[in-house]
Amino acid sequence: MRKKQKKFKKGAASFYIVAFSTLVLMIIATSFAAIIISEVTRTSNDDLSQSAYDSAMAGVEDAKLAYYNYQNCMIQKENGKNLPGCDAIFAAWKNPDCDMVAKILGRVDGEGKPVVIDESNTGTIGNNMQQAYTCVTMTDVTPGYEATLSSSNMIRVVKAKFDGVQAKAVNKIVVSWFSDTDTADVRYSNVNASGSSVAFKAASVGAIAAPPTISVAMVQTSQKFKMDDFDTTRGDLTDRAMVYLVPTSSTSTSSDATHYTAYNGTDNNITAAQFAKSNNKLANNLPYTVHCEEGGDYLCSATIGLPNPVGGDRNDDTFIFAVALPYGKPSTSFLLEFLCGDSVCKTCTAGDPDCEQVSSGDKVNLKGVQVKVDSTGRANDLYRRVSVTLDNRNDMSLSIMGPLELLASGGYDALNKTEPIITEHNF
Repeated sequence: MRKKQKKFKKGAASFYIVAFSTLVLMIIATSFAAIIISEVTRTSNDDLSQSAYDSAMAGVEDAKLAYYNYQNCMIQKENGKNLPGCDAIFAAWKNPDCDMVAKILGRVDGEGKPVVIDESNTGTIGNNMQQAYTCVTMTDVTPGYEATLSSSNMIRVVKAKFDGVQAKAVNKIVVSWFSDTDTADVRYSNVNASGSSVAFKAASVGAIAAPPTISVAMVQTSQKFKMDDFDTTRGDLTDRAMVYLVPTSSTSTSSDATHYTAYNGTDNNITAAQFAKSNNKLANNLPYTVHCEEGGDYLCSATIGLPNPVGGDRNDDTFIFAVALPYGKPSTSFLLEFLCGDSVCKTCTAGDPDCEQVSSGDKVNLKGVQVKVDSTGRANDLYRRVSVTLDNRNDMSLSIMGPLELLASGGYDALNKTEPIITEHNF
């Protein structure tokens, strides 16, 4: 009996060892299977996400083509002609909806239906991933001018044209630069690294993002312009001006031997007279320090008064600004906004229901300077949405169509819930 009991105990021990080993192997195998399934799912979702993004960008490309068609119709209208199909294009532009681009291009197969993308590249539509753009809207009326300055693109020239506002009514600009998205790729202990001689913060504070020095220039003419007006400053009147804006964390309101200060204890201001002075070759012109701090959409912002041109009222067709990155680093996004100066500067037809009066100090919209496109793309049941800014290089005289340059795009990933990522593309 004792021998049998010992044999039984030895058999039970072997059973437990085999069972435990099997359990461990099953756990390992299950873990590997879960990892493989997770990676396959992730790869599939990444493919879908990229395909949805590609669909949204296809909508952007169609939006560019649609805008060219709209511009062409506007040119013909200015020349007293009305091409076939232009009435439908004008109607789609005036009443924007998700189908406006498809309507302009004649690709609507029914209200609210997505525009299917051909994946086969053979002429016969193949769409295994059900790629399509489902909603694309665009407008050329924008609250300001947005762009990016970098070492490869150090200057942006803006020809200011307004939505129902005459150029002579605009008396101030607001320039803001260096947003939160700009701080991710560059960290400096002081602003010297971005081309300034003014400390942004003491090195003991630790490395922080230092905004770059920028320059803002204006060129304008009156309706009675003469060439020598460019070299003339008559009191507070001038046809050109340029200031350098140097970031600083200092709250001092006093100028020194090397810099004027734009900070007045509350915000940064440069008057029209100070801006005009920059064209006076006999004056002691210095760069302006601008107090910058974290907390808003942009770290730095300054309001600049606009002098009137020499010779009379400002010409609507020759009101130009140039924002530049003189030291070429670090890259920075910027926003240029325009303020109304008169008590009411919006020019409207009496009783026009589409007219909104703009009061003194209010921001006025630009028209035809940039085009904003909002595009949503689909791949199977995953959607991605991108917001794109197109720079319209048209001179707005409607004598020539300008190319559209893709400045920046951001998007929302419906799968991964990621925030927009700003990237720069040049075509």
